[in-house]
Amino acid sequence: MKLGVNVVRLTRNFTGVGRYIECVLLEWSRMDHPFEEIVLYSHSPIDQSRVIFPIDKFKFEVIGSKASDPVWEWRTLPKITKDIDVLFCPSYTVPIGYPGKSVVGYLGPSENIPGTKEWWRSQIYNQLYKYSARHANYVFTCSRVVKRRVVDIFGVPEQQVGVTFLAPSSVFRPINDEALLKTIRAKYIGSDAPCILFVGKLASRHYIPNLIQAFANVHKKHKPPHKLMIVGPDYLNIDVPKMAQKLGIGDWVVHYPFVEHKDLPPVYNAADIFIFPASEAEGFGIPPIEAMACGTPTITTNQGSLREFAPGAALLTETSSIGDLEEAMATLVSDTNLKQELSEKGLKRAAEITWQYTAEKTMSTLWDIANRPN
Repeated sequence: MKLGVNVVRLTRNFTGVGRYIECVLLEWSRMDHPFEEIVLYSHSPIDQSRVIFPIDKFKFEVIGSKASDPVWEWRTLPKITKDIDVLFCPSYTVPIGYPGKSVVGYLGPSENIPGTKEWWRSQIYNQLYKYSARHANYVFTCSRVVKRRVVDIFGVPEQQVGVTFLAPSSVFRPINDEALLKTIRAKYIGSDAPCILFVGKLASRHYIPNLIQAFANVHKKHKPPHKLMIVGPDYLNIDVPKMAQKLGIGDWVVHYPFVEHKDLPPVYNAADIFIFPASEAEGFGIPPIEAMACGTPTITTNQGSLREFAPGAALLTETSSIGDLEEAMATLVSDTNLKQELSEKGLKRAAEITWQYTAEKTMSTLWDIANRPN
């Protein structure tokens, strides 16, 4: 039997969904699996230096011309997957009208400002996500919060929806090379000052304006030596440098739209504190678990999926309000004992959530569906 996997998300800069795909493939490359062959499909080659799994462990087919993901899937995949027993589509959509067995991954809704181009685009894509969830044989979600959305809003039977947490890949671990970490701080923040770090999309659910204002308040009231480093695509056009400049902290805030996966571990390790504001819309929030795996003391919010794994391992705020974020940062920048405690608890929690479990459960489900009668 053959398993097909849509890996088109790995052909460009990727964050959460791409991370999910490459980490599952890494685990599959290491384990025995029941399929005779696993075939990866995309419209463009994947640069081996950009992913953490060995591409040559799989059959890789580059076929079709570049287009938006759903259009490429619809035009190409049904034609080339006729001998595939089950198609795994880990990035939300299955080809429209796909006649074979399929499993789809759904990691939660996107957030955009109503009426904007991105908002209208998300409305169209949400209908594709709903269609895909209803037509796939099974849906994998990343948290119980997201599963409830698929069941309640998309109308998918509960027994056809599973939960597998996202996890930190093996590259996320403590780094004790202080010379390396000093070099990383100099590279990214321009000095050896301690750093408060955020990693993630600059989405509405991450309250980046609140985070910057809260940091400005802490900086002005308590004058800690910390800088704020924000990593993630600014698709809402928040303009971090401009906002920081207006608040009088332009020299204390830096923004990087993207950092390669393999470069993130030393960045997490070089940070004194990791912070991750969130709302009830948070599908999983993989950066906090990555930070924990590096031993970086973490602040996050008791909202959405984060309450499924962060309590007891992070300093939790009840909301992502300016006041709550300010209080948490002010507390942690000056409390060495609390930072050490959170570092130890975060390491322990991260070790409990593994890609091996997610990969094995995913493979077992795919094999089960492949063997079901047509």
